[in-house]
Amino acid sequence: MAADAYSDERNIEELCLRLLGHPHPEGPTSVELFASRLPELVEADIPVLPDWRVLGSALYSRTGRPTLVEVVVDAPNSFAELVGPFQHALAATGWTVLEPTGPMHGGFVSADLGEGRAFRRDGRGPVLSISGVSRDGVATDVRLRLDWDAARHLSRTPHMPPDGAERIPPLSAPAGVRLRGQHGGGGSGHWTSESTVETDRSVGEIEAHFAEQLVQAGWARVGGSTDDTVGWSSWRLPGDGNWHGLLLVLAAFRPGERSLTLRVEQSEPSEELWSSYSVSSQSG
Repeated sequence: MAADAYSDERNIEELCLRLLGHPHPEGPTSVELFASRLPELVEADIPVLPDWRVLGSALYSRTGRPTLVEVVVDAPNSFAELVGPFQHALAATGWTVLEPTGPMHGGFVSADLGEGRAFRRDGRGPVLSISGVSRDGVATDVRLRLDWDAARHLSRTPHMPPDGAERIPPLSAPAGVRLRGQHGGGGSGHWTSESTVETDRSVGEIEAHFAEQLVQAGWARVGGSTDDTVGWSSWRLPGDGNWHGLLLVLAAFRPGERSLTLRVEQSEPSEELWSSYSVSSQSG
């Protein structure tokens, strides 16, 4: 390697370390970079799926202890397709989903803003999170974070998530289709997410795309129907509490636009009412 090239490489490495490091009240943060791999410290904690390409990672430490590991990965599929296998690999070593706190985190989510999920092992230790942003409609820029500081903040400020909000999974639009104007909210046993997409794809194709993600989240389809203008499906949600869902896709307002609604609602012990509604709607 020429002397100038070697000097440039060392300068770039020093620049990266200086940019990533920052002051902190508990002491300065130091950073170590690892090209194409994870730090040995966390290799047993973070599963890497076989088709992932690890670009590298950074280990942040303060006063001699690790505070954060960040990993950059290229994955050849969408976040919705990769998060299930990743979660399954985590479950094998005791990690469970960390329920979100605060406002509703699910519903129709723009791929440009990214999607994410967090995990913790037996309510102790660091928080492991995964997030992904679509790069070219198929591949995903995946970021993994193993965060010890986040765990400290959780233990200081425990909050219960709003009842029912955590039951709505994040839903991403088809490749090349952008969501516009996402809205959501609720309370007292019902939550709703709404958005629109600009596309000429049929109502049935759009409904099936989001329905597949609901199935991946453990929802059970009860009934539904689709025509050129309206597509709907009713669902039974996993877990306790007698929660049901409704997915609605409309092509009734503007050409090339589809309106999206996802609603979850907790009902009284009245499975018969919901089932009879689904049956009568299908027969009608």
